[in-house]
Amino acid sequence: MNSEKLEKIKNGISRKFEEMGFFIKEDIEELIDTYPEIAKRLENTKLKKINFFYDEDENSVGFTLDDVQVEFFIKTGEDEKGPWYEAEAEIRYF
Repeated sequence: MNSEKLEKIKNGISRKFEEMGFFIKEDIEELIDTYPEIAKRLENTKLKKINFFYDEDENSVGFTLDDVQVEFFIKTGEDEKGPWYEAEAEIRYF
Protein backbone atom coordinates (compact mmCIF):
# COMPACT_ATOMS: atom_id res chain seq x y z
CA MET A 1 0.00 0.00 0.00
CA ASN A 2 1.63 3.18 -1.11
CA SER A 3 -1.12 5.55 -2.10
CA GLU A 4 -0.81 9.31 -2.19
CA LYS A 5 -3.20 9.62 0.77
CA LEU A 6 -1.16 7.19 2.86
CA GLU A 7 1.99 9.17 2.02
CA LYS A 8 0.31 12.39 3.24
CA ILE A 9 -0.84 10.73 6.47
CA LYS A 10 2.64 9.29 7.05
CA ASN A 11 4.23 12.72 6.53
CA GLY A 12 1.62 14.32 8.81
CA ILE A 13 2.33 11.83 11.59
CA SER A 14 6.05 12.41 11.17
CA ARG A 15 5.56 16.20 11.43
CA LYS A 16 3.48 15.85 14.61
CA PHE A 17 6.21 13.75 16.22
CA GLU A 18 8.88 16.22 15.07
CA GLU A 19 6.93 18.98 16.82
CA MET A 20 7.35 16.90 19.99
CA GLY A 21 11.09 16.56 19.35
CA PHE A 22 11.14 13.05 17.86
CA PHE A 23 12.48 12.43 14.35
CA ILE A 24 11.29 8.89 13.60
CA LYS A 25 10.02 9.05 10.03
CA GLU A 26 11.94 5.90 9.04
CA ASP A 27 10.39 4.03 11.97
CA ILE A 28 6.91 5.13 10.89
CA GLU A 29 7.62 3.88 7.37
CA GLU A 30 8.87 0.57 8.77
CA LEU A 31 5.70 0.23 10.85
CA ILE A 32 3.52 0.79 7.79
CA ASP A 33 5.55 -1.66 5.70
CA THR A 34 5.48 -4.31 8.44
CA TYR A 35 1.81 -3.99 9.42
CA PRO A 36 -0.45 -3.65 6.35
CA GLU A 37 -3.54 -3.53 8.60
CA ILE A 38 -2.18 -0.35 10.23
CA ALA A 39 -1.42 1.08 6.79
CA LYS A 40 -4.99 0.36 5.69
CA ARG A 41 -6.45 2.01 8.80
CA LEU A 42 -4.26 5.08 8.30
CA GLU A 43 -5.15 5.27 4.63
CA ASN A 44 -8.83 5.37 5.56
CA THR A 45 -8.42 8.01 8.30
CA LYS A 46 -8.08 11.78 8.22
CA LEU A 47 -5.08 13.20 10.04
CA LYS A 48 -7.31 15.34 12.26
CA LYS A 49 -9.03 12.17 13.54
CA ILE A 50 -5.73 10.77 14.85
CA ASN A 51 -4.98 11.49 18.51
CA PHE A 52 -1.28 12.02 19.27
CA PHE A 53 0.42 11.73 22.63
CA TYR A 54 3.80 12.06 24.31
CA ASP A 55 4.63 10.14 27.48
CA GLU A 56 7.60 11.82 29.14
CA ASP A 57 7.97 9.08 31.77
CA GLU A 58 8.25 6.36 29.12
CA ASN A 59 10.12 8.59 26.62
CA SER A 60 7.59 7.59 24.00
CA VAL A 61 5.28 9.10 21.42
CA GLY A 62 2.33 7.55 19.74
CA PHE A 63 -1.06 7.86 18.19
CA THR A 64 -4.50 6.40 18.66
CA LEU A 65 -7.13 5.88 16.02
CA ASP A 66 -10.38 4.06 16.52
CA ASP A 67 -9.54 0.85 18.38
CA VAL A 68 -5.77 0.75 17.93
CA GLN A 69 -2.90 2.55 19.63
CA VAL A 70 0.66 2.69 18.30
CA GLU A 71 3.37 3.78 20.70
CA PHE A 72 7.05 4.28 19.83
CA PHE A 73 9.40 3.80 22.79
CA ILE A 74 12.58 5.79 22.19
CA LYS A 75 15.93 4.64 23.54
CA THR A 76 18.87 7.01 23.25
CA GLY A 77 22.55 6.73 23.84
CA GLU A 78 25.95 7.78 22.67
CA ASP A 79 28.91 5.81 21.36
CA GLU A 80 32.18 6.58 19.58
CA LYS A 81 30.20 7.65 16.48
CA GLY A 82 28.06 10.09 18.46
CA PRO A 83 24.46 10.18 19.69
CA TRP A 84 22.05 7.49 18.53
CA TYR A 85 18.45 6.50 19.06
CA GLU A 86 16.33 3.43 18.58
CA ALA A 87 12.54 3.40 18.34
CA GLU A 88 10.53 0.29 19.10
CA ALA A 89 6.85 0.27 18.19
CA GLU A 90 4.18 -1.41 20.30
CA ILE A 91 0.67 -1.88 18.93
CA ARG A 92 -2.35 -2.29 21.21
CA TYR A 93 -5.82 -3.22 20.02
CA PHE A 94 -8.79 -2.35 22.25
